[in-house]
Amino acid sequence: MVAVTIYPVMVGVGMVAGFMSGLFGIGGGIIVTPLLVLIYPILSGQKLPIEVVTGLSSAQGFFSSLVSFALHRIKFQPDWRVIRSFAVPMAVANFFASLHADAFSENFILFVFGLLGLMSLLVTHLFHRPVALLCNHQSLSLPLIGLVLGVLCGLVGQGGGFIYLPVLISLFGLQIKQAISTSALIGIIGASGALLGRVGSTMDFLGYTGELVLGIVVGGFLGAMLSHRLDSRHLKQALNAFVLLCSIQLMLRLIV
Repeated sequence: MVAVTIYPVMVGVGMVAGFMSGLFGIGGGIIVTPLLVLIYPILSGQKLPIEVVTGLSSAQGFFSSLVSFALHRIKFQPDWRVIRSFAVPMAVANFFASLHADAFSENFILFVFGLLGLMSLLVTHLFHRPVALLCNHQSLSLPLIGLVLGVLCGLVGQGGGFIYLPVLISLFGLQIKQAISTSALIGIIGASGALLGRVGSTMDFLGYTGELVLGIVVGGFLGAMLSHRLDSRHLKQALNAFVLLCSIQLMLRLIV
């Protein structure tokens, strides 16, 4: 059996991630990493080094956020308090964690990614009211949580959109429209920290970035076109199940 060449496989990974992003309005990082770790080796016949996976994930987050910002800039009404208190500390922590991510084992990094995936699902489904302690002390809690998420996301090369949006909406009680409006700029700031940190430690992933971004642009366009035509409730449930299973699978690699 002849292995599929790198080019179409990487474009395909980008298309799936972009399609999910356009359809559900989520960051594609939660899709890209499991696809690169679990599916890409099966289709291409080769395993990507973890530094390439995290580098591609950070590049995906950065370019996806830029596209999202470009598409929504007319209605852009960010919460500058959140940008200043949450996104900036997160980006700084993201940069330094990403810069030193190579000091950790592959299984540990994948465990952290799985943990973040589970956290995003738990925060979304368990917290239906803002947490009073966090809301009443936002001057401290916003930068502190931003730092913690920045470190965790930096290790796995993520801008963090799939975790910070549930945190800001479910834990801090931000209005959904304003949180989504703010998310593109947070994504650019956070993902730029991860991307700069990855470039500072290795540039091996840059050779794959063009193929991945091409797939993301095509898939994102298709997903956005279909977002208002499909009943996405069942697809959203399937996506959550995918994230849950992949998160558990990645976390088990550290244990088994």
